[in-house]
Amino acid sequence: MTTEYPWYVYFLIEAILMTIPYYGINLYDYLTRSKPWRYEIQKRKSQGIELQEASVFSHTIIHFITRASIWYFHIYGKTMSNMNYISLISFILKMIVFDGLGIIFHQYQHSKFGRIFNHLKHHQLRTPTLASSAYLSMGELILSSHIGWLLIGFIPGSFWDHCLFLVISSTIKRLCHSNYDHPWEHTKLYRLFQLVGSREHHVHHLHPNKNFADLFIFWDQLFGTFLDPKYVDGIYNHDNIMTGKVE
Repeated sequence: MTTEYPWYVYFLIEAILMTIPYYGINLYDYLTRSKPWRYEIQKRKSQGIELQEASVFSHTIIHFITRASIWYFHIYGKTMSNMNYISLISFILKMIVFDGLGIIFHQYQHSKFGRIFNHLKHHQLRTPTLASSAYLSMGELILSSHIGWLLIGFIPGSFWDHCLFLVISSTIKRLCHSNYDHPWEHTKLYRLFQLVGSREHHVHHLHPNKNFADLFIFWDQLFGTFLDPKYVDGIYNHDNIMTGKVE
């Protein structure tokens, strides 16, 4: 028998878990600042604009309001109320479908018709950083994240595999904005899953018509928009960040 709870119970649990991609990564960033493998991906440049903490605060408010409405919709639609199990198949499917939707929305925002969502605000940042990952317009925030979150909620699964998807996908997207390599991005397993790393996303900020995907490289390969960081001027090529070999 499936026990169902009020919609705000699901929302509050998710809100707590979603602090991991923010505070967890901030802690990781602080603890690894002196590590020898933290090579810069791009030469740091003046951002050209000042990041405003108020922007992050207002985004948080919009995020919670939108997420609360999404949970209200899904729970009363009986799509994600099951807390009795976790489905890894559902989790993987949500990751793939969400990124597929994301690359379409992302390309649309780069078109002349999609400029109304003001994605150009994010591209004002010359060098991606962890702080800049939240520097988005409200229109982009809703189109790039919340609409996708709403749609993938219809993929059969449970509350827990949806939360796992939210935490993992948000963590990858935020880490991709750091201006340094991460050890796991160079492992065979990470490359086997074709996950996007920091260097792949930095290519997009240098060449806005390339590397639109946030999670999986194969989407850009499928759309013909993938550009390997090894062949991009302006991105340092580190053969092995653990041994310190740098080209």
